[in-house]
Amino acid sequence: MDNRYYWLALSMIEGLGPIRLSKLIQYFGDPFSIWQASERELARVHGIGGLAKGIVEQRQRINIDKLLTRLKREEIEFITLADESYPAILKNIYDPPPVLFYKGNFIVGENAVAIVGSRRSTGYGRKIAEKLAYELASRGITVISGMARGIDTHGHLGALKAKGRTIAVLGSGLDIIYPPENKELFYEIQKRGMVLSEFPPGVEPVPGNFPQRNRIISGLSLGVVVIEASSRSGSLITAGLALEQGRELFAVPGNINRPQSRGTNDLIKKGAKMVTNIDDILEELFFFQNPAGDRSGRRLTFPELTGEEQELIEILQEEGELHINKIIELSGKKASQVNTILLKLELKGLVSREAGKKYSFLGLQNLLKPL
Repeated sequence: MDNRYYWLALSMIEGLGPIRLSKLIQYFGDPFSIWQASERELARVHGIGGLAKGIVEQRQRINIDKLLTRLKREEIEFITLADESYPAILKNIYDPPPVLFYKGNFIVGENAVAIVGSRRSTGYGRKIAEKLAYELASRGITVISGMARGIDTHGHLGALKAKGRTIAVLGSGLDIIYPPENKELFYEIQKRGMVLSEFPPGVEPVPGNFPQRNRIISGLSLGVVVIEASSRSGSLITAGLALEQGRELFAVPGNINRPQSRGTNDLIKKGAKMVTNIDDILEELFFFQNPAGDRSGRRLTFPELTGEEQELIEILQEEGELHINKIIELSGKKASQVNTILLKLELKGLVSREAGKKYSFLGLQNLLKPL
């Protein structure tokens, strides 16, 4: 039987989480050998101990063929940690899920941002979530969230309105839609993106599952944007995981009189990047200067910009204002080419011609479509 199926079978064993399974893989080399190992052999692995007996007992009850039949019936696909298409960004976290179940197209891409927040959101929070998600998705950035009530829901809706891609990471099996009022949203996300879970079919959305799924939301993202969170919100767990995983953390400031703003305002005080418009996210994640001073890092492709236009935008974005001769020098292009490109950027409202043949960068907001 294919090794992928043994990954799948091992993911069904209770108590055998990502960290313990990783230790077993390191010891035995592959999931088939783990499946065949005796209780005594399993117990030799550091950290397994008393679980060895439970693994052997549960192996006898797991019917892989029955599980595969159920997945086919529910139209659920799966991917394992050993597959080439497993997202590299997620594989590099401390405890990547060994198996991911999904519906839709398994495409994560390099550019993904998570939007999370309170289930008990305000009208302000819902509007901001939808607006930011719309603007991110309209730039070709995947929006990731957890399909919970409130901020999560409106993050997905904003991305869908922009006809962009969005991923919902669930805290249950994919045969259980939670919350139930998001049934239509579930199907829309599946058609235009992907719904994802590390939990096999039949797993109910119990409270303990959600902190566990939050590491996937942050793990798949370059950065996490928190919009409304009380001082004890689950979104703060995601924020903490984002920092542990080396992701950028953003927070939208809120009304100091509302409990939903306490968590986000506190994150800003502790160093999270404050978000007041889409540029705060774009500039932090996709345009930056390294300590050596050269232009490097992630590049975000804007559908409305040609490669040449984007190149000049990056030069101006770093410098703020430059004489045209300096732009020609940094770009390595002919003067006639640079003049033509700058004229197009002026017409798009991205640069301004100043006195003395200087040009200044006005920001990327004029590329964004209104809601």
